[in-house]
Amino acid sequence: MAGILTRVRVFFHRHLVASLSGRLLFFTTVFVLLAELLIYFPSAARQYHDLLAARLASAQIAVLALDEVRDTDLSPELRREILANAGVRLVGLKRNNTRRLYLAESIPPAKDVEVDLRTAGMVELIWDSLDCMVFGDDRVLRVLGVPRLGAGDLIEALIDEAPVRAEMISFSTRILGLSLLIAAVTSGLVFAALYYLFVRPMQHLTQSMVRFQERPEDAQRIIVPTLRADEIGQSERVLAAMQTELRQALQQREHLAALGTAVAKIQHDLRNILASAQLASDRLATSKDPTTQAIAPRLVSSIDRAIALATNTLKYGRAEEAPPRRRRQKLLAIADEAMHAALAAGDGRTGWNNAFDSALEVDADNEQLLRILINVGRNAAQALEAREGAAITLSAHRTNNVVTIDLSDNGAGVPEEARKRLFEPFAGKGRVGGTGLGLAIARELARGHGGEVALLSSGDNGTTFRITIPDVAALGDGPP
Repeated sequence: MAGILTRVRVFFHRHLVASLSGRLLFFTTVFVLLAELLIYFPSAARQYHDLLAARLASAQIAVLALDEVRDTDLSPELRREILANAGVRLVGLKRNNTRRLYLAESIPPAKDVEVDLRTAGMVELIWDSLDCMVFGDDRVLRVLGVPRLGAGDLIEALIDEAPVRAEMISFSTRILGLSLLIAAVTSGLVFAALYYLFVRPMQHLTQSMVRFQERPEDAQRIIVPTLRADEIGQSERVLAAMQTELRQALQQREHLAALGTAVAKIQHDLRNILASAQLASDRLATSKDPTTQAIAPRLVSSIDRAIALATNTLKYGRAEEAPPRRRRQKLLAIADEAMHAALAAGDGRTGWNNAFDSALEVDADNEQLLRILINVGRNAAQALEAREGAAITLSAHRTNNVVTIDLSDNGAGVPEEARKRLFEPFAGKGRVGGTGLGLAIARELARGHGGEVALLSSGDNGTTFRITIPDVAALGDGPP
């Protein structure tokens, strides 16, 4: 028995309490029944009023012909038959300020409850109808009303309340059955409509998210949006786009992890190879052969680039950069060193100038700020290769506790397609052969200072990157 009760409890909990569709069906039924209940009370009051009014009408019809007949002319049997057919025990009529008792039992009963239909409102009738159904089993009811068709000023009757109570209970039973039927049909229709329009699509969304969570690398588990134009259709399309982007991001992360593992394994051998090549290039640089002298600088530059690429890849593959060791220092010395190193990555024809106050100080880690400027500057120098009059300008200023550095070039601008993923590693679509690591590393280092690297503007007249470095005091990490 306990096992059966447990299974029943689990079933109801799963399909009613914990299920959205079960709750929907339950609350729809409850709300329909509440609406029916609100309708029932006025209906019961009206039914109660009509039953009493019908009794008075029957009593009035019974006494219409008695105006010309004395009550003593009626036999007791006829009097009882008239009263029984009228459903009353006493009938009185008042007209022309004269009250006359037309029909009555030999010993009329005393009244228990009085209802005046002339003045009773809806609230009073509701209360009287409920009182009748609960307590009206063996009471005598005195009913007052206005005679029909202007037959007098007042008509009154004594009525056994038990038949009225029986009819009210029968009426309530019919209303209850009809209410349950309406509730069942309405709830079923509303539930079916909401289930197929909302609940089932939401379940589909939930199941898709659960399936995708289990194996996000499986492209078959990405939801296929329907053609719905409502909010659920929009949610399906947004979810599909999000799952697609997430899958691509996870794939890229896996590729980056595999790349980092592979680079770590070949790091030692690669450095040995590059070291040997660098020694050979140094010897070639001392050769007096004109052809060798023309080729040697390019070879040295290519080897330097290979070393820088390997170094940047390894640095980006670290779990995180070391916290910046910040100190207040002149920006000019760092900028000079950074631009010399950055321009070495170009074709040697790009000029540069520092357009800021030589006394300007910045609160930063010297090594990390140098790397930021080199990476952004190298990106600009490589974009200016083979361009006549190529130039890079560094401008900077301090606003309160924040130093803003703008690095501008007069190149052709960043392509629109490349701007979308400009700061993503290994996702650059700019220079052929580029990895996109430079700007990604620069932004990571700037954010480590609480600042930012952003593309300020780009067009046919050139490109400007903005670097912001706030002081420690601006971040709340040190004394003001």
